Amino acid sequence: MINAAFYNRKRERGVLCEALTSSRSEMIILYGRRGVGKSALMAQAVTEVGLPAIFYKANRRTLPLQLEALTDAVREAYPDAFLEQPFNSIEIFLNFLSYMAEQSQRVDGAPVILVIDELPYLADVEPGLLTMLQHWWDANKRRPNLKIFLAGSYISFMERQVLDANAPLYNRRTGAMKLEPMDYFEASLFFPEYSPEEKMTVWAILGGLPSYLEQFSPDLNIETNVRMNILRQNTYLSEEPEWLLLEDIRRDAVFGSILRAVARGARKPSDIARAIGKSSASDISPMLPTLIGLGLLVRETPVTQIREPKSRQSLYFVADQYLDFWYRFVDPARSLVSRGMGDLIWDRNIAGSLNEYVSYPAFERASRQYLWQAYAAGRLPEGLNFTELGSWWGAGDREIDVVATDEYGHVSLAGSCKWTNAPVDVREYSDLQRDVALARFDDANPMLALFSRSGFTPRLQELTAARPHGGIMLVDLVEMYNI
Repeated sequence: MINAAFYNRKRERGVLCEALTSSRSEMIILYGRRGVGKSALMAQAVTEVGLPAIFYKANRRTLPLQLEALTDAVREAYPDAFLEQPFNSIEIFLNFLSYMAEQSQRVDGAPVILVIDELPYLADVEPGLLTMLQHWWDANKRRPNLKIFLAGSYISFMERQVLDANAPLYNRRTGAMKLEPMDYFEASLFFPEYSPEEKMTVWAILGGLPSYLEQFSPDLNIETNVRMNILRQNTYLSEEPEWLLLEDIRRDAVFGSILRAVARGARKPSDIARAIGKSSASDISPMLPTLIGLGLLVRETPVTQIREPKSRQSLYFVADQYLDFWYRFVDPARSLVSRGMGDLIWDRNIAGSLNEYVSYPAFERASRQYLWQAYAAGRLPEGLNFTELGSWWGAGDREIDVVATDEYGHVSLAGSCKWTNAPVDVREYSDLQRDVALARFDDANPMLALFSRSGFTPRLQELTAARPHGGIMLVDLVEMYNI
């Protein structure tokens, strides 16, 4: 397997390297769900600038044990430092850090770098940690060679306890970054020899977490990778869903049941509640924000209502595509995996349904990601502008796969995504025109776009060519992977 964790993370690496080499003190907040590559990204940035750093990854242990591990991390970074015994408290450790920065500033000004990964775990056993950091930083922020990086996977904790306006560290940070999973294009670089169709399929299965993508061999086809890495016991991917619940939500059966229900098509809170045997949506309302905070669930609204926080048309989706795949196909038949018969799951559950699975929502998500990339690269038709991208649904079960709106909320583009074996024809274009008309957007004539797995018929291409300014975009997989 190849280690491609840093394919494309150029912008993020640049931000961190700039902070490491800046002429001021820095406190950078980095957060994102487990497995997205935060630790590796920070280690890579430090390696690129060639500086020693204290790396400490907190865990679910008592404070004395964490202080011992923190002391070991200091000894590893500064082997010449005299530390006869472990730090007795976080306060003593921070004072030591101040001393190191002061001494370094007198000698050569070399930065003193501290990386605390999984900050919420340390905060669990040291309740006053964030306030302690606040006071310490206020007293030391004028030391230009102090570089502090605080990272965490529990997204809601990082946003509410670290970044919120009422949090102790508010206005102390010099930068903040939410590290997102890789998009369809970034993920494809793990599999350079795959065809565009295979690249889209593997992204639909694994999503964009580097820790997942690294499990598949680029030298094997998708079916073999799934059989070897997902449908067998004791592999990283086969164990991940259970470990995820154990680590992040203490294996509460309700959380796993919610993910399972959403993966199988329950989208509204009331439907999710019924699917897991609860009487009403209020029974699960406390759990939904927790799953969203962990980056496991996402709440979506029609893009035209995105500025309405209490939209009644909200739907829920599993945010992690691998968990979505696992709960949909593997979880119902996990007993077969435990008996060494996981191959039957491919034959019975996956092979005949994989194209339908790729089609929705993965291919639609990828199509929207393509538009963002093409927009940034200046490759979209002149005059097409947008600030939001999403999908749209309304009365009568009408849906439009891709809808873009500008800064005024006006619809500037509407698109349809077709993951079919046959090339898209004029009929699909006419269907999109009809759906847009029935949606009754404020704008009379948004640009239309068709995204296709199998290209387009000559007749549709001729129609597009005959209307060079007629507002029709045709995008196939070759174009999506040549962005």
